[in-house]
Amino acid sequence: MDPTVREWLHIGFRWLHLVAGIMWIGNSLFFSWLDRHIQPPPDRRPGVEGELWMVHSGGFYQVEKKLVAPERMPPLLHWFKWEAGFTWLSGLMLLVLVYYMGGGAYLLDPAVSGIGPGAATAMGIGTLVMAWPLYDGLVRSPLGRSGWAIGGLGFLLTLGVAWGLSRVLSGRAAFLHTGAMLGTLMAANVWMRIIPAQRHLVAAVQAGRAPDPEQARAAKQRSMHNHYMTFPLLFVMLSNHFPSVYGHRYGWLVLSGLMLLGAGVRYYMNLADRSPRLLLGLVLSAVPMGVLVSLLLPAARRLEGASSAPAGAPSSGQSLGGPQRPPPGIGADRVGSIHGIVRLAGSAPERKRVVLPSGCVEQHRGPVFDNSVLVDQGRLMNAFVYISEGIGTWPWPPPRTEVVIDQRGCIYQPRVVGVQIGQDVAILNSDPIVHNVRAVADSNAPFNEIMVNRDSRLLRRFEQAEVMVHLKCDIHPWMGAFIGVVAHPYFAVSGPQGAFTLRNVPAGEHTLSAWHEVYGRLSQRVTVEPGSTTQVEFTFRP
Repeated sequence: MDPTVREWLHIGFRWLHLVAGIMWIGNSLFFSWLDRHIQPPPDRRPGVEGELWMVHSGGFYQVEKKLVAPERMPPLLHWFKWEAGFTWLSGLMLLVLVYYMGGGAYLLDPAVSGIGPGAATAMGIGTLVMAWPLYDGLVRSPLGRSGWAIGGLGFLLTLGVAWGLSRVLSGRAAFLHTGAMLGTLMAANVWMRIIPAQRHLVAAVQAGRAPDPEQARAAKQRSMHNHYMTFPLLFVMLSNHFPSVYGHRYGWLVLSGLMLLGAGVRYYMNLADRSPRLLLGLVLSAVPMGVLVSLLLPAARRLEGASSAPAGAPSSGQSLGGPQRPPPGIGADRVGSIHGIVRLAGSAPERKRVVLPSGCVEQHRGPVFDNSVLVDQGRLMNAFVYISEGIGTWPWPPPRTEVVIDQRGCIYQPRVVGVQIGQDVAILNSDPIVHNVRAVADSNAPFNEIMVNRDSRLLRRFEQAEVMVHLKCDIHPWMGAFIGVVAHPYFAVSGPQGAFTLRNVPAGEHTLSAWHEVYGRLSQRVTVEPGSTTQVEFTFRP
């Protein structure tokens, strides 16, 4: 599909989804407010449960609520059902357009799991399909008679779904599918349970028989379930704007906690008029949630030297490594070099096509494919090769030149780089759209930064050796880059022909390691002779 057409469809369905959702949720909040504020009429009219006077937009309104049903049906009766239907249908179309079409670019995250777009799509749709019979069966069972029991069990099941989806889908897709599940339950409640119960009430009044109060009770129960799912669902709808939340390794836990807090806020709003002391309970419950969020989410901070000024082009390939001169105290006659080839045994996997958003697709002349495995005639590119043992403890000050990684055309360029401890890494955003840069690290401090503006620039330094630090864009989960942080300059990245060279290596025996993001790590012992070049090969096997 043409990216411009896709974007306009996205805008149209999102607009419809927002308008329909406002109408549906607004109706829910308004009728809940009515139920809390309707008072018995002063004259105690038969068949009237309560009434309420309101003033709005220059006029007075009188609302009267009947006991179960009126004695006779009025000529015009307003139903509230299409808002739920249009909200769910437009949301489903957004799921298809954004997540299921285009090879699963937003649906999958290679750093999370290796499943394909077909399996991920089936899992997402299966979650929506299976959620309703499970939920409906639980509510209609004896357990459904207890509001606290069904609410607690429902929360635990939602927690399990969020956790399970976060293990196979991208963080953003896991959040949105959890919300889509809640939205599906809410829409099914309206169309499968509430509307049929209301039709029964209307038919009973028209037939002149007493309506079944159990039908009214069941409809009210489902309406209250929808009511408490409202705020959690609203948070999920907004969450795609906050990659620091859905991109966190414990995002499913943050999601569940904030959903629980949203339901708690709704509970307080329902009962605040009856018991103001509930506000204290709400505040006390929010404190541990705030502590949890502060512990789980890394602080967004900029190191000294970060700026928004544009920088030069990304660093060229690092297939040539090692210092320009021998280590201090070692003569040129006591060093050699290492030249090697990185190979892949067997066939390379089929590269998946990436469907880019508008703003990025225009920067490419043809289709764009996943670049995690690049092979040319059996030679593997983007393997990080470094001496892992055998290098002495010479003081290697970090180079003054910075290593540049650019986000251009929604692709990290280059994908794999190496730096020394303390060396500057400049991360650029050359795209006219928003990216976030999240560093997944064990030894170094993680960070998560939003880069909103084109030509924005972020400067980072890594203070601990680590192979590798993973950079991710949670907004566009196919985007990834890797940084090898080592204490010395003896590292390189295999080039387009799988070749690399390390120069000025001290003579002696060393351990040489090679790392690849898909195939793991290999190591071998090498002996470097003075004034000679040692030939090595690494062969990765699928």
